[in-house]
Parts: sequence; structure tokens; C-alpha cells
Amino acid sequence: MITIEDLKSQLKNLYIIDERVTFNLPEYERFQSDLCKFIYENHFQNTPEWSTISNNLIYRSTEVLVWQDADIIMIQLEKLHRRLLTQINEGFWSYVHPLITAISQQKFVNRHYADAVESAFKEINSRLKKIYRKQRGEEKDGSKLMKQIFSVDNPLLIFEGLDSASGKNVQIGYMEIFSGAMTGIRNPKAHENQIITRDAAIKRLVFAGLLMDKIDEALIYSKIIE
Repeated sequence: MITIEDLKSQLKNLYIIDERVTFNLPEYERFQSDLCKFIYENHFQNTPEWSTISNNLIYRSTEVLVWQDADIIMIQLEKLHRRLLTQINEGFWSYVHPLITAISQQKFVNRHYADAVESAFKEINSRLKKIYRKQRGEEKDGSKLMKQIFSVDNPLLIFEGLDSASGKNVQIGYMEIFSGAMTGIRNPKAHENQIITRDAAIKRLVFAGLLMDKIDEALIYSKIIE
């Protein structure tokens, strides 16, 4: 993943290059390509910073990037860095369970989106493993753990009374949701080198936060202390 620091480093190298910085200079071509990729990955294409940057880039082999243009671009990169940090710290983290935030936020800030998601769902699994081991003295993991701990027939954790069809449906529903999350989200992330977008990571982290909230609720309803 391309970061602001990568772009600033590339731009600084252009400052001290021995030859004229033209459009077809390999170092400049790489910088502009990485810059555009970063802008579109982060949905910055409609920002005033990008408008200023694009006005100071060079697009024809007859043009030359002078240090004044580079200074303007550097300033705008700093502004984009602040914008990115604002986005990272805004809104959605208030919907994420503190245990997920603690394990995943720094990875998300560093733009390791797949790692942030994988860590979140591993934390859910780890929490439930510890609860199950403490209460039942058995070691289970992943989907099998979810189907055992939230089983209708012999559950350890329940979400509401199981003496009604509605209560049983809720129990089965969340059992399948937890089990599916382990099979469909945690396992692929753990076994494959996957790349996901920032927006996709946010949706999965909020979902992981919901699952952690449901564990909290089930612990209270089941009168179990971790």
C-alpha cells in the first residue's frame, strides 16, 4: 500500500535529482503513478488538495517540474495526511467494540486493512475460546466452537430465553452468524494474502464490533463471568 510518507520520500528525491525533472523521467513517472493510485484509493479525487496538486504536476514532455511546484505539492501532501488522520479517527470507531478497537485500530491507521480485519475476528474467536475453556474445560476453535458455545441443545451462552420459538430462532441465527464469520471472514484472511479496501475493512470491523457486543449481552443474560 502506498502511504503519504512514501510519496513525500519520492518527491524529496526529485528535489535533489541531477537532471531536469520532466514527464518522461522514470523517477517522476513512478511518483505520479503512485500519487494517482493513492488519491483514488482514498477517494481524494474531489478534494481541494488534489486540485492544487494536479495543477502543479507536469503532463507533457515539454514541461519541467521546478522546485516551487514541488514545494506546493509537498504542502498539499501534508494537508492530505491530516485529512487522512481525521477520516481514520472519525465516526465509525464509535460503533466498534473497545476490544476490536484495541487490537485493530493501529493496523487500520497504518492501512493494513486485511490485517486489521483478520485480527478483529481472531480476537472474537480467542475471547470465546477462553470463556469456553474456563466453563467447560474443553478446547475448541473456529466454526465448531461457535456451534457448540451457542448450541440450542446445550448452549453455554444464550441471547434470550429458549423456551419459545422466537428465542430458539434468535439463538440459531446468531450461532450461524458467528460460525459463518469464522468460516467466511476469519479463515480466508488467516490463510491467504488478501487485500481489501478501506471501505470494506470498515464494514467488517463494524460487524466484528456487533459480534463482540452480542458476546457481552450473552454473558450478562447467561450470568457468566469471564
